[in-house]
Amino acid sequence: PNKVAIFFPSGSGPCRYGQYHRFHRLLLDQLGYADLPIFAPEQDESLYEDVAALGSKFRRLGWQGIVAVDLLYKMVHETRPYEVVKGATDEVYARCLQKICDDIRHERNLIETFDEIIREFNTIEVDRTRKKPLIGIVGEIFVRLNRFSNEDVIRKVESLGGEVWLSPLSEWIYYTNFTARMRNTIRKKWLSNLKLSIVEHFQKKDEETLMNFLSRYLRNSHEPETEEIIEKASGYLHPSFEGEAILSVGKAIDLKDKGASGVINIMPFTCMPGTIVSAILKRFREENQHFPILNMAYDGQEQMNTLTRLEAFMHQAREFQQQQTKHTQER
Repeated sequence: PNKVAIFFPSGSGPCRYGQYHRFHRLLLDQLGYADLPIFAPEQDESLYEDVAALGSKFRRLGWQGIVAVDLLYKMVHETRPYEVVKGATDEVYARCLQKICDDIRHERNLIETFDEIIREFNTIEVDRTRKKPLIGIVGEIFVRLNRFSNEDVIRKVESLGGEVWLSPLSEWIYYTNFTARMRNTIRKKWLSNLKLSIVEHFQKKDEETLMNFLSRYLRNSHEPETEEIIEKASGYLHPSFEGEAILSVGKAIDLKDKGASGVINIMPFTCMPGTIVSAILKRFREENQHFPILNMAYDGQEQMNTLTRLEAFMHQAREFQQQQTKHTQER
């Protein structure tokens, strides 16, 4: 405990996001780790002020770590469905994740790190002769990224013949920038907006450096700007309706535009934004040739019908992929 702290952002309002770190606190206390601190800054416009207490170096390294792992996930998800030797990608992933952690800790150049990581991934034998349906994963940030909480849904999709495009964690960070900028503008806090613009400049610079370097390896490296996501969702939700709902709707539309054969919306059980997204995506599906959509709610209990629902969804995704391929060939 005297060498470790947990960093877990929080939120205000009637959302589970603000309760995760509180449950973690109860759990750690029960396990005898009452001295282990949890640092939980809120996601609103004070986020950067709270994090600034840890120093600018922490913010920069933390951001670089987030971007690096987001990109590592992309490499895994584009490689593992096509591996010839099962488990080869996971072995490389484990080594590369440790490499990123070590290099962040020692403040090494991440370009050099990813040069090594690309060489590691190029040792994995793959078979890409058959194109698999691309499945987008959107929804509540924590549950979609935590494989225990979502019953390892990505591996299940892969086992059923799909390839996954997971919405990155960085998407949420950029969105908090966007909402903070809107609030600052309304309140005429121009200095706060200037500081935010400087922070975001370096965030985008770090991300673009890594993404441009990895574009020679990744097929799906490009992620839309926040404004682009908001614009795509604007036909269903107004930008003033803040939260992850508008991100999930906009990203689902973006994934379809990029050639996805289906989208899975992941949420905690009874999640209000997730429920709103479920309703909106039903309409989106009806307006777009019955584009396959699956809404998955998780409550911490393993559900018996999860695999059955995923099997039916993947069948729909394969059919949609075949239809789109046929339409492309006819043109």
